[in-house]
Amino acid sequence: QLLSTIKGGKELAKHIVRCSPTLVCWHARVPLVDMKWSQIPKDIKEQIWEAVNMAFVVGQGGKNSVLASAAKKWKDFKSTLTRHYILPYTNDREKLSQPPKTYKFIEKAQWDAFVASRLSKDFESVHSQHAQIREKLEYNHRLSQKGYAGLEDQLEETMPGVEIDRSTLWKRARQDKHGNIPDPKVAEKAKLIHKMSVVHFRV
Repeated sequence: QLLSTIKGGKELAKHIVRCSPTLVCWHARVPLVDMKWSQIPKDIKEQIWEAVNMAFVVGQGGKNSVLASAAKKWKDFKSTLTRHYILPYTNDREKLSQPPKTYKFIEKAQWDAFVASRLSKDFESVHSQHAQIREKLEYNHRLSQKGYAGLEDQLEETMPGVEIDRSTLWKRARQDKHGNIPDPKVAEKAKLIHKMSVVHFRV
């Protein structure tokens, strides 16, 4: 199946990594370790790329986009494990003794090492610093760890065919679950951004 690229391959890459049946457990190909994507061995990245290329005719020009999307998903995956399966149970080591049943492909040795890294003093310090930085932001968003990229993925799924621009992301990132912006100052800023985007669209 030949798929054409959209937005320079970015949208195609995200769709492939999210939906390809050959990558249902692609996370299992990447070790669950506390390191940056740039430190992951090249042969593992090649395995991911080859798996994608078996299911989709992407071409070498799309390789970087596919691997960049895989890197983002890997980072989000570790964040999900940390937020939902580790930090809530810091005082219940029994629940941390085994990998989550949802992710049966995680080996116990890797899980134990990952849990230890997330409960370390170094990680606690970095996590605390990030929280303090967010508190000081004048127009703080409400995205937690999923970030703007995660929000964009979510909006693309719920609003197919609609172009998600920066102003839309900014406003949605600051809305509560009812679609309201609780902070009056932030709400005023959102109105200003909306007016500017409307004027830009008309021009």
